[in-house]
Amino acid sequence: MYLKCFCLCLVILFSYKSKAQEKQNFAQPLHIADSLFAAKQYKKAASVYAKVRELNYGVLDTAHLYKAAASWANIGKRDSAFLYLEFIAGRGFENERMLSADPLFVRLHRDSQWETILAAIHQNRVKLIPSVAMELSQILKNYKDDFEEYQQLVNQHGKTSKEATAFKLHLRETDSVNYIKITSIVNTYGWKSKEYFGPDGPEALITTLLHANIANQKKYFAIVRIAALNGSLPAEGFAILADNIALYENNTQIYGTHLRLNNGQYEAYDIADEAGVDTRRNQIGLCTLAVYLQNFKSYSQLYYYIK
Repeated sequence: MYLKCFCLCLVILFSYKSKAQEKQNFAQPLHIADSLFAAKQYKKAASVYAKVRELNYGVLDTAHLYKAAASWANIGKRDSAFLYLEFIAGRGFENERMLSADPLFVRLHRDSQWETILAAIHQNRVKLIPSVAMELSQILKNYKDDFEEYQQLVNQHGKTSKEATAFKLHLRETDSVNYIKITSIVNTYGWKSKEYFGPDGPEALITTLLHANIANQKKYFAIVRIAALNGSLPAEGFAILADNIALYENNTQIYGTHLRLNNGQYEAYDIADEAGVDTRRNQIGLCTLAVYLQNFKSYSQLYYYIK
C-alpha cells in the first residue's frame, strides 16, 4: 500500500514538473513567433502563437494575442483571427484607432463580426458610468440652485431671518441625503475621475463631503488624498478638506485655503508654520498663497457653500 502511494506521488510530481517545464519554455517559442511575425512570415508565426497558447493553457498577453490575430487575418483565416480579436477585446484592449488603421486586418473589414469587435473595444475605452455621472451632476446642480436661493433669502430677509434659518434646515437635510448617496458611490466604485464620473463628478463628491460632519470627513480623508495624488480630484479639493479638518482640530490650517474678509481684503485663517505654506502648496501643485488671495472671489468656488 505504501509503495502504491509512493508511486502515485511520483507520477503526480513528474506530471507537475512536466507542466512547469512547459511553462518555463514559453519564452523561446514566443521569441521565435515574434521573429517570424517581424519577418512577415505570418503563417508560421500564427502556428507558433497557437502552439504557445495551447501549452500555456489558453493564456497569452495582449500584445502577443494581437500579433496572433494579425497573423491569422493576413493569411485569410478569418475565424481564427476573430477568435484572437475576441480575446484581446475581453482583456480590455482599448486602441480602436490602431486596430482600424492596421493594414494586416483590412481583409476583415467587410465581415459582419468586424463591427462587433470594434464596438467591444470602443466600450473598453469608454469608462463613463452614466447613472453615477447623472446623479453626481444633479447633486452639484442642486447645490448651486440651493446656494443661489439661500443668498437671495439672506439678501431679502437677513441672515438670521426665519426664512433663511428654515432654508438652512432644508440644506442640512439635503446634505445628509447627499452624503449617503456619495458614500454609496465611493464604496462601490472608489473615488474616480471625470473619465468615470462625468465632468461634475469630482466636484460633486468633494462638495458633498465638505458639507458632512468632521467625523465623516476624516473617515474619507485618506481616500481623498489618494484621489488627489492619482489625478481623480483637483489638488485644491484635497487642500480645502485638509484645512477644514485642521481648523476644526487645531484652529490652524495647513495650506491656507480658508479665507475671511478683513477691511475689504481676503486673508487666510491662521496657518501652522506659515513660513512654509508656499512650499507645502507647491508640493501638491497649488499656486502661491499670495496669488491665491489675489485671484480669490467670494463664493466663486462651490466648495464654499453655506452649511
